Amino acid sequence: MRLLILGYSSIVERRVLPAAAKVGRIEAISIASKSRPKPESWPKHGRFFDDYEAALHGSDCDLVYLSLPNAMHERWAMAALAAGKHVVVDKPAMMTLAASERVVEAARRAGRLVAEATVFGYHPQFAALAEFVAETGPLIQSAAQFIFPPLPLGNFRNHAELGGGCLLDLGPYAAATMRILGGDGVSEVTALAGGRHPETGVDMGFSVLARLGNGSTFSGLFSFEGEYQNRLLVVGRSGSVLIERVFTPPADYAVEWRRRVRNADGVVTFEPADTFANFLEAVTSAIASGDHEGFHRDLLSDARCREMIAAALASDNPAHQSV
Repeated sequence: MRLLILGYSSIVERRVLPAAAKVGRIEAISIASKSRPKPESWPKHGRFFDDYEAALHGSDCDLVYLSLPNAMHERWAMAALAAGKHVVVDKPAMMTLAASERVVEAARRAGRLVAEATVFGYHPQFAALAEFVAETGPLIQSAAQFIFPPLPLGNFRNHAELGGGCLLDLGPYAAATMRILGGDGVSEVTALAGGRHPETGVDMGFSVLARLGNGSTFSGLFSFEGEYQNRLLVVGRSGSVLIERVFTPPADYAVEWRRRVRNADGVVTFEPADTFANFLEAVTSAIASGDHEGFHRDLLSDARCREMIAAALASDNPAHQSV
């Protein structure tokens, strides 16, 4: 399988290329960038393009990875699908639920896969977490915090015209956490908005409280405005787990759980795991088998949840959405 990356971003350089190098089904990697020069080297060295259209039609790739500003995702996902390619898109895959539905429908018509690269759920700890909840549940409550300090003004996340803003950037983590922990989706959502960027006006944060499909509740605080926080607390009937660095564990990072079961505290340590490599393994396996629907369902589910949060934030009386 040959991979073409559109957009030589920081996340591509730091995480996607090293991960793709580990995936056996990926034989060659080509890169297209309009803003950065050709790298001196990269793993599984393919071709380099300085134009996205030329890359799509000049490359013999099977799979395209889009790492472009969010506002460009739909256009280039549609172009890649029209060229007969499978597509992976950095989160958020699309800016709206309607756009997500258009792209998934186009992928289904073409018999191709489209997937959103919200990769944290591909850490082995989530299989262990499901077993833990089964043993100590039912799940009662989960709480997430993902906060980091303000980004430089030039970062695309500070600019609405490029698809910036906290809900689009961090909303996928909230939505995927609720999907992973909640079973059959989200039934109710309440949300409060954080601040606005003093110069560009994009949203800088949100808090959300939701009832999940399995009856448990989820609360989350996501923000561009504070000291770095990155954790998830999961509470069952007779046990709880607190996980640090849950959303972005480095590939060489040994995740630790602080676990409490019937008032007995303990620590569980996991071997380092590369969530990007695990995600790409799952994507290439799905392409090989022709079973794409799991990725399509996840993409649509997360887009629907994010849209519920957006509607709750926009609602006047009070910020509350239910289905």
